Amino acid sequence: MPNRGAVRLLVLLLTASVLAVAAPALADEQVPRPVLNLDFPDPAVVATPNGLVAYSTGDRVPHAWSRSADGPWRRGPGLLTHRPTWSRDGGIWAVDVARVEGQWLLYYATPVRGIGETGRCVGVARSDSARGPFRPVGRAPLVCPTYARTPTAQDPLLPRDPTLPRAGVIDPSFFRDADGTAYLLYKTDRIPSTVRIVALAPSGQRVAPGATSLELVRSQGVLENPVVTQRPEGYVMLTSEGDWTRCGYATRWLRSVTLLDWAAAESGMLLDVDTTGVCGPGGADLVEGSGGRTLVFLHGWTCRSTDLPCTGTGKWDHKPRQRGIRAMYAAELGWVGGVPEVTDWLRAP
Repeated sequence: MPNRGAVRLLVLLLTASVLAVAAPALADEQVPRPVLNLDFPDPAVVATPNGLVAYSTGDRVPHAWSRSADGPWRRGPGLLTHRPTWSRDGGIWAVDVARVEGQWLLYYATPVRGIGETGRCVGVARSDSARGPFRPVGRAPLVCPTYARTPTAQDPLLPRDPTLPRAGVIDPSFFRDADGTAYLLYKTDRIPSTVRIVALAPSGQRVAPGATSLELVRSQGVLENPVVTQRPEGYVMLTSEGDWTRCGYATRWLRSVTLLDWAAAESGMLLDVDTTGVCGPGGADLVEGSGGRTLVFLHGWTCRSTDLPCTGTGKWDHKPRQRGIRAMYAAELGWVGGVPEVTDWLRAP
C-alpha cells in the first residue's frame, strides 16, 4: 500500500499548484484595464461636441481623442506651437485645458532659467479648437516666483515664503465658481508642498487686477496635481500624493465648505494600489457629463507591454527591462454625501 502521508502531501502540493496558477488569473480579471495603454501621464480631459480630448505631460503637450470615454483613443502630436520667450527647453508638465469666453485655454508648466534643472513656471496658451494648435499668450509667465530669471509674472508670489524651497510652480488647474469667478490652482514644487489659488480675469488669460494668490493646503510630503469641483455639500479637491514613480502614488480627496479656506477640510483616500489594484493611481482629472455623470481620468503604471499593472516595489522609471509606462485609466464616480467613490471602471472595447 502507498504511504498515506506521501499521498496527502502529493494532494496538497497539486492543490497548491492549481491555486498558484488560478489565483493570478482571477486577480487579473478583477484589476482595471487602461482605456489608453500608451505612455500618457497626468491626463487632462475635456468634453467637446465631437467627443473627448485628452492632454498629457510631455514635449509640446501630446494629446489623444475619442468619441467615448472607454475609447478607442487615438494619440496625436503635441499641440503647443512653440515655447514662450521666457522659457527654456524641457518637458511640459501636467497641463489643464478649459473653454473660457469662447476660446480654449491651455495652462502649462514649462522650465525657466534660474530655478535649477527642473524649476518651472506657469503660462497660458489659447486656441479656437480643443485640438489646437495652442499659441502662448503674453510676454511673461502667468505665475512665477520672483527668484526665476523671467519677466515679472502676473502672480509673482510676493512676498516669497521662506519655508518653501526655491523650486518653481507646477500643476495648473482652472476652476470657475458658481458666481462666475475664474480661478487658477497650482502647486509650489518639492516639499513641503502647497496648493495655492489666484483669481483670474474673466478672459482666463490674466490674473484679476489686484489679485494675489492664497495658500489653501500644505503638506510635509508630496501633494500635487489639484483639481476642484463643486458639489451641494461643498467644494471637493482631488490631489495626488507620494512618489509618482512608485505603486504607492495615490489620489486623495478633500472637502471644504468654502473655496478659499481649507483649514478644516475633511479628507480621505479615493484611489490607491491596495483598493484598486492599479499601480500608482494618480494625476487625476474630472469631467462632468450629462445627467450628473462624473468621470475621473488618471494614470497608472503598466509593465512589459501588457495592460496589466506593474507589481512590486521600486521606482518604475528606473527599471528599463520592465518597460513601464503610465497608461490612462477612466472610471465613473458616484457621490455619497458629497464624497467621491468609484462606482465603475471603464475598459477599452
